[in-house]
Amino acid sequence: MHMESTLGGGTFTPAHSSADGRENNDRRNTGTDLSDAHQMQARFASIIAENKELRAELESLRAERTRMAETLSRLAEVLGSKSTDRLVHDVRNVLNERELYRALADSVE
Repeated sequence: MHMESTLGGGTFTPAHSSADGRENNDRRNTGTDLSDAHQMQARFASIIAENKELRAELESLRAERTRMAETLSRLAEVLGSKSTDRLVHDVRNVLNERELYRALADSVE
């Protein structure tokens, strides 16, 4: 007995054999193999198109990541930060100092 896979699934269906031992596939007699081939080609085309879209999105995200890394480096440099990992901490310190200066300036007036 021959096991034939169905399009789009993991289920296998047996192909029936004739009395003389030759496999008899009813779908071949109805011309649906051509339809299956077209469906397979359409599925491949869909997968290829999706792959291209994902690759374009990946490239866009990589470019954005590079821009963000450059921005973080510039901010770290401006703030005198030793590491971009400490950038949030250093920005909080700068903001706290600003509030202290404002409070000092308001108390002098």
